Amino acid sequence: MDRRTAIRTLASVSVLPVLAPERASELLDARRVIVAAERVSTSLSQPELEIVGLVADIILPRTDSPSATDLDVPAFVDLIVSEWMDDKDSEDFRLGLRMLDTEAAVRFGIGFTESSADQQHVLVSELDTQMPAPSSSEDIPDGYYPTLKRLVVVGYFTTEEGASQAGYRITPGTYLGCSVPGANR
Repeated sequence: MDRRTAIRTLASVSVLPVLAPERASELLDARRVIVAAERVSTSLSQPELEIVGLVADIILPRTDSPSATDLDVPAFVDLIVSEWMDDKDSEDFRLGLRMLDTEAAVRFGIGFTESSADQQHVLVSELDTQMPAPSSSEDIPDGYYPTLKRLVVVGYFTTEEGASQAGYRITPGTYLGCSVPGANR
């Protein structure tokens, strides 16, 4: 199984609980905010957004489908960090991004965004090895990288292009089944 197929399968299984009808509409509203306006970052700095974009494209690179940055996933992550996370979680997330940048500087003599693609892949691959295998019953650990990876996957698959990759269709509204017209108003 190639990486893109594995991520699609993982996303289909792991994102569906998040995309319960009531949650799906909230996430789609967040996505519409990003699409409707040129959104200016309110939480993440430009260097942090660049790190998010580079990591997102390592997780979901451009192949025959768009990459994470092609679908504005960094803007989605920024929106979630600024609007949905509490102050402590937001600061922990930002601290994790700075730690990744510092790790690159210590190991390669330059920050994460200036590192070569191979060096960036090495660092992200090392973070991935700390994650449980998709078939594992182990809980996903807390921390900035598991959070970032979840946000990248959710941000990607809540776009029209991403949802079509997973074959997921969101049905708008509530299905009332067999009912008397006008009785549920």
